[in-house]
Amino acid sequence: MSNINNQTQDLYSIESVQDLDHEDAATVSGGSLDLSDLRNGKGRRLNNLTRSYATLGSFNNKATWYDVHGPRSWFAWSGKNFTGKRFLLKGNTKGNLRFSNNNIESVSPVF
Repeated sequence: MSNINNQTQDLYSIESVQDLDHEDAATVSGGSLDLSDLRNGKGRRLNNLTRSYATLGSFNNKATWYDVHGPRSWFAWSGKNFTGKRFLLKGNTKGNLRFSNNNIESVSPVF
């Protein structure tokens, strides 16, 4: 029978381990998308979207501002289930939605 040594080690004492803020973590993981229902990121927000969403639920037709964390771009559609007009939100950008203001119902990262 083997003798197992169950020593625990503080993560931060391991070389190369560090705490990541939201933006750095998004870059490492492939990125994320934040949406807000008011201009310039103010108002109610839907944060840390990291996968495809066929519907944004109660946030449908509410997005006025976006923030793409990381290099991966995102598609946003005017209809549920990735239908309707498609908009491209480029990686590492943020801003007020001009052409699609209050007209987004589904999103997906570009693969």
